[in-house]
Amino acid sequence: MNVDVTTALTDAIIVAGQGPALEELFTILTEAGLPAERVVDLIEAEGQIEERGRALLVLFAASPVDEALRMVTRLRKSLNSATLPIVMLVAKGREELMVRALEVGTDDCLEMPAYAPLAVARVRALLGRLRDMAEGVDQRQRFDLVVRGAGDGIWDWRLTDDTVYFSPRWRELLGYQPEDRFSAMDDWLALVHPEESETVKRELRNHLEGISLAFQVECRLRHKSQSYRWFLIRGTSQRDPYGHTSRMAGSLTDISERKLTDPMTGLPNRIVLYDRINQAIIKTRRRKNSSFGIILLQIDRYETMREAYGQSFCDNVQRVVALRIIGILRMTDTLTVMSDTTMCILVDVMREDTDLVRVAQRVRSAAEEPISLGEESVMLTLSIGMAQGSSQHVGADEIIKDATAALNKARQSGAGHEAVFDPDMQRRARDRLRIEADLHQALRREELRVFWQPIVELGPNRLAGFEALLRWEHPTRGLISPLEFIPVAEESGLIVPIGKFVLREALRQGRAWHEAGATQDLFVSVNVSSRQLDSPDLVEAVTMVMSEHPVPAGCLHIEITESAVMRDVARSQDVLKQLKVLGCHMALDDFGTGYSSLSLLQRLPLDYVKIDRSFIAAMSGEFAGESMVGAIIQIAKILRLTVIAEGIEAEADEFKLRTLGCQFGQGYRYGKPLPAVQWQDVLFANRRLGVAQ
Repeated sequence: MNVDVTTALTDAIIVAGQGPALEELFTILTEAGLPAERVVDLIEAEGQIEERGRALLVLFAASPVDEALRMVTRLRKSLNSATLPIVMLVAKGREELMVRALEVGTDDCLEMPAYAPLAVARVRALLGRLRDMAEGVDQRQRFDLVVRGAGDGIWDWRLTDDTVYFSPRWRELLGYQPEDRFSAMDDWLALVHPEESETVKRELRNHLEGISLAFQVECRLRHKSQSYRWFLIRGTSQRDPYGHTSRMAGSLTDISERKLTDPMTGLPNRIVLYDRINQAIIKTRRRKNSSFGIILLQIDRYETMREAYGQSFCDNVQRVVALRIIGILRMTDTLTVMSDTTMCILVDVMREDTDLVRVAQRVRSAAEEPISLGEESVMLTLSIGMAQGSSQHVGADEIIKDATAALNKARQSGAGHEAVFDPDMQRRARDRLRIEADLHQALRREELRVFWQPIVELGPNRLAGFEALLRWEHPTRGLISPLEFIPVAEESGLIVPIGKFVLREALRQGRAWHEAGATQDLFVSVNVSSRQLDSPDLVEAVTMVMSEHPVPAGCLHIEITESAVMRDVARSQDVLKQLKVLGCHMALDDFGTGYSSLSLLQRLPLDYVKIDRSFIAAMSGEFAGESMVGAIIQIAKILRLTVIAEGIEAEADEFKLRTLGCQFGQGYRYGKPLPAVQWQDVLFANRRLGVAQ
């Protein structure tokens, strides 16, 4: 019977049995204002108690003794002390009867005849004590209901003896039975995943020492099945007046679903991926003929799509792509989400080495179909990197690193490409990172050098200027080729400060040459990369350096590539016009290899075009090459642009170019890039540069 004892305890006090002592007690209770009821027959009293369904205090007469004791025994089997307090009247001198009554479940005994104030006080005290007990039971029941509803496990740690109470739900969450030994905090801490163990201990220590007001941490705990699940552990402590913690209690919440799922797509996340890859590695070690692999997928031009349509649109696109991919995967394959733009497929069972490529091709066919969302429609491409797993892989990180290297190679090839990992990729990636790290130090350590290659006026073979070319004198590797470190500088953004260094050094050297007596029209030419052209302070940087090292107007030539201009034609046009105002001459480098049109050449404030060396090399092989160079020169003349031919090495090439009307030339025929000091004699002896120096 489960009733609200806090309100029903004093509803009725049944005085049951026969005898003058009972009549006397009934009178005492009634005069004290207690709700006493008189029932003579014990059987009737027992039936009334069971039918009324509310808490009662029952007083039994001491005679007949056996019948009263049997009744107490029967009631105690169906009701507990919180819902049915029982007091038995006993004649004075019958201590053995009191003992028997208490043994069968009586709550208290009164000696008769009773002293009225004492009887009333003991009845009231019993009611008060039982009411407090009933309230405690009610609170525990309410607490148990809340805990069961929340699904949390409860723990209670008594620090005085290092004992911990773990609720049944706590054990259930971790798969343990009541008989499994868990009684100390160390038993629990032993279940924490090694990667989070120190974090949990630190947070627990911080709370015990009063550094944090509450203890809260997310970690993995080892289930009895030996798998790990994610939990949120929360707790707070009870402290003595001196601030020392004597007790700590809290909850355990299973957050595996939230922790292991991508909130946007509902797919497993990288935590699941790492776990399943590690399991696949273990399986590969056990079964020699077992093989697996992973495929990294990245949506191309994601940032452009986000700028055009917003993040919500991109999220919906990824959901569509994910659903399409799931539709073509096998049951054994796992699709996981690693980021906004990147997903990964674990191909858990591979029969042949080509399985990865086959899966990738099916994925591409499904994902790259047009996607229509609302009024918008987009056509996606994917960059794909693949890596095959082996028993030699120590963990998931290694194979993901391999697949990432393949993905980077695919992206470098352009949108919509794919690549399979080979060990050289990893070596190249390490080399690139090493170069980037060293390049950061190169500027500070003054390891960068500017070399100079002459530009010659072809008619009189007169030295007209120099192009500033960057070189890196590494302290241990010697002179490093620009082809090796310039792309790294471009990708990392280091090209911007490096470009400022080259610009400053070029103008400093140009001014030194002019002050030493070089002709006033001698120019220095500096390359400006796409990153520099995009930089908002390019014009400001050129202005500052020109004020530090002033040279005659037109003596600074700025070289830009077609690809750099095409990134943002309108902005490039504006920047070049501002540089033109400063007195710079502008040259379009590598002309003929990009995408520029005649209309673009007309819009840009150019003075020179530089014919790429590949066209010059083609002149010696076929007539079409010479015709192409001639056409470029004629177009430049129509647009009133001066032409500089790069890569001249042979006298025959020089002759052809002069015949075709090319005004300037540059190449090994006139000299390799050298430090400034090695050009002093040529510069001031005014020597003709018709042979290699």
